[in-house]
Amino acid sequence: MDSDDEMVEEAVEGHLDDDGLPHGLCTVTYSSTDRFEGNFVHGEKNGRGKFFFFDGSTLEGYYVDDALQGQGVYTYEDGGVLQGTYVDGELNGPAQEYDTDGRLIFKGQYKDNIRHGVCWIYYPVSLMTVHLAK
Repeated sequence: MDSDDEMVEEAVEGHLDDDGLPHGLCTVTYSSTDRFEGNFVHGEKNGRGKFFFFDGSTLEGYYVDDALQGQGVYTYEDGGVLQGTYVDGELNGPAQEYDTDGRLIFKGQYKDNIRHGVCWIYYPVSLMTVHLAK
């Protein structure tokens, strides 16, 4: 069996449909220890939901037919935040990224999860001492 064909085991807390698939508000914990909390329709994520990843990061937004659509918020494990527009589960469109102190560090566009086009990257201002020769 190829690694691409590996079965991902999951534990479901919540209602199951007649086929045993998550349906309604459920929490699904995957064998990777990632967890999704949100609404399901016959096994597919549909409506508001939030992924909790094993490293402490999260991804929250609105799902349609199992894919993130529209505005989504990814919170890094260190507390930094990426707010962006998702199409079929991928960043596509405008996005802003903030550091752990809430300062804007990136503003621009994404295409297929990659920064694309005109983007602005902001660097924090730091104090610098300059000694001038006499």
